[in-house]
Amino acid sequence: MRAMHLRVFWPLLILASAQAIADSPPSEETFRAALGVADTVEVSFRAVDCSRVDYETFAQAMLASGVNADVDRAVDGKKLTVTVRRRGGKACPAPYPPVTDLPPFDLRDLAGKRVTAASLKGKPTLMNFYFAQCVPCILEVGPINGYAAKHPEMNFLAVTFDEPQVAREFVNRHQFRWRVVPDAREFIDRLRVKQYPTMALFDSGGRLLGTRLGGVRDELEAANVAPQLARWVDGLLRVNQTGVGALR
Repeated sequence: MRAMHLRVFWPLLILASAQAIADSPPSEETFRAALGVADTVEVSFRAVDCSRVDYETFAQAMLASGVNADVDRAVDGKKLTVTVRRRGGKACPAPYPPVTDLPPFDLRDLAGKRVTAASLKGKPTLMNFYFAQCVPCILEVGPINGYAAKHPEMNFLAVTFDEPQVAREFVNRHQFRWRVVPDAREFIDRLRVKQYPTMALFDSGGRLLGTRLGGVRDELEAANVAPQLARWVDGLLRVNQTGVGALR
């Protein structure tokens, strides 16, 4: 099953910055603004061969046809790398260490209530990363609703980059019963989520036990989500409790 991919497409960035100029890329400041990157974040650029380049070289490379950009963010959010990538081509290695623990965050759910990494400690936490236009995400709503209802001993948190109103409409339309955190692009990037839907399971101390990609294509495949999810979560939690084969 294939999950949906999201990458940064150069034409969209140019349009978003009101600089749709065929032969001239936007300035680095405009590019950063389109990405929503704070001035305090260190931004680096890589060519299609994964070598580090300056912004001007990166920008010129992005004017070629058949390319897009991959974005990688450090877990602490202080560094970000944007890499030129040919569509269908091989991805460059991640420039930062792998995610091993739930990083600190401080966000608000759709009810306006604060949710932090510290507030989730004490119970295993299952996170679902989705967005409103993702068809596989919609198909999985029913099964994962049912799974959460049967496991009150766990935290369940749905995270999306959608704006609050879009996220609220999704919840109402599809009767999504998880706690939803909208407008969380920076947090999603720090966890390196690039495919949707994605599940991430953390133990009661915040250690990442594993990730699982979704991608059902129809209701028949969706019917298998709940039992598959149960086997995956139960297996990882059991291994974590015994310490046998624990992730490192």
